[in-house]
Amino acid sequence: MGTEPVEPSEPGERMRRLLLRVLDAAGHIMALAIVAGFVVRFGTRWGAGHVPLFRHLDLAVLGFFLFDVLARLAAAPRWLSHLRARWFDLVVALALVQALGTERGAWAWFVGRQVAALVLMPRESVRYRRLVSQLWLHPWRLMVGTFAGAILVGTVLLTLPAATPSHEGLEPVDALFTATSATCVTGLTVTDTGSGLTLFGQLVVLVLIQLGGLGIMTFSVSLVLAVGQRLSKSREVVMQDMLDQESTGEVLSLVRFIAATTVIIEAAGALALFFGFGAHLGYTLATLYQAVFHSVSAFCNAGFSLFRNNLMDFSSDVGVNLIITTLIILGGLGFPVLRDLMAAATRRRLGEAHARRLRTQTKVVLATSATLIVVGAALFYLLERKGQLAPMPPGQRVLAAYFQSVTARTAGFNTVDIGKVGVPALVLLMGLMFVGASPGSTGGGVKTTTAAILIQALRAAFRGRTQVELFQRTVPLLVVRRAIALVVLSELVLGVVLLGLTSVEKQPLDTVAFETVSAFGTVGLSAGATGRLTTAGRLIITALMFVGRLGPLTMAFSLLGETRPAAYRYPEERIMVG
Repeated sequence: MGTEPVEPSEPGERMRRLLLRVLDAAGHIMALAIVAGFVVRFGTRWGAGHVPLFRHLDLAVLGFFLFDVLARLAAAPRWLSHLRARWFDLVVALALVQALGTERGAWAWFVGRQVAALVLMPRESVRYRRLVSQLWLHPWRLMVGTFAGAILVGTVLLTLPAATPSHEGLEPVDALFTATSATCVTGLTVTDTGSGLTLFGQLVVLVLIQLGGLGIMTFSVSLVLAVGQRLSKSREVVMQDMLDQESTGEVLSLVRFIAATTVIIEAAGALALFFGFGAHLGYTLATLYQAVFHSVSAFCNAGFSLFRNNLMDFSSDVGVNLIITTLIILGGLGFPVLRDLMAAATRRRLGEAHARRLRTQTKVVLATSATLIVVGAALFYLLERKGQLAPMPPGQRVLAAYFQSVTARTAGFNTVDIGKVGVPALVLLMGLMFVGASPGSTGGGVKTTTAAILIQALRAAFRGRTQVELFQRTVPLLVVRRAIALVVLSELVLGVVLLGLTSVEKQPLDTVAFETVSAFGTVGLSAGATGRLTTAGRLIITALMFVGRLGPLTMAFSLLGETRPAAYRYPEERIMVG
């Protein structure tokens, strides 16, 4: 015999379900009203002139929220389960109780909560769930989609009047350029971040930098784990592929490490910069905000600065230079390398130094990064000793050369005027920008491991060997082919973009080429071409920053779909090369 579903017979249960449906519907309507009110309030001049009206609406919204929290708590059959499931609502409710006379502060909490609810509303749609499931089956398309979505939201927010001191908002093309530059942690700007954007606009940029630096999928998974939720097995497998880990357990461990490490490093960097900036600007809340902004920007290798001359005013400050470069290096090494180094340090502290050596990737990243920094600094010093470095004392010359060598590896800060640097030094910086940071990091470029593999492949070819070796390990042929494909495809992209830019721009070739490589490597250094770009040029650079952050191979995989090995093999025949 089959069993019929049991309908709730108690009137109390039916009333409870009805109450929850009413509260859900009212919450969605309120979320829509909040978003509409936000747009009107901060996006139109009418809203700016009717602040008292919105203050009354704020109180009404807060009153509804308190009623919603209390009603759901009273209707919950199990209080403890309800408290665990809706802990954030209770945090907001406590904030409201503590802010009876300052409801604006609590209103911001509620806006975040209701906007999140609005974003999650489509989950009830079958089409939405089907779309999300399809995207998770194609991680490269999911990555492209999430970055594009973040850029779109950032563009809309930066066009609001509240984003600029003139209360007119950025022009759509400039907003798109800025949002893309922030999300792709590039740092190229057509509007001065410190003076051309309000606090609201700067915070939009800062959030986009943090999202783009960590990777939106990694950031979202971190939030899921932070609230005590679990990932489905299919999503764990996708993250395993995206983060290149050996098991799903390693994925969750790495994500937790990324979140914790980011918070610790950025907080420590902000504290150090507060004292470094404070010696010049005073120890104020404004200085603390600038320290936080530059710490996040440096660790995420973004290069956005709130100072009009970037960091040129701090070119002689050893402390600020070392703090910024340390943050850049830590962000550029990659989280897998940082975790391997911390594990090695822990083993050494416990007397187990020989239990397990550093991974080969860690050795390659450290050796290549150190070589690029030292060689880059030495060459920049030699090339610019009679140029930009000439007026500086000897010690400051070395510091400036070191800073430019580090920042060219995808950070974008500068302590000298890049627009006045000679062409030979620009070529050197373009080479550093093309290589970029390391895999699994916040930076861009073709990556240090790719450069190391290609150099070893050249050595192997000259020595007549068929295998590519690094630190007494053989690199799989598939990895070598992938490295070659990445570099060739990157050069093709740069060539096409440079051809397009030179067709629409009337600027010197060296500055346009520098701008192209800087955008592709998500560096943000500019020789002065950014502010003079035409609308067509800005759109081209915007697209290039997007491709550079995700990587040409990722874009190709997302467009072409999954690769399938051929089921056949043709006979071999020798072809002359060279």
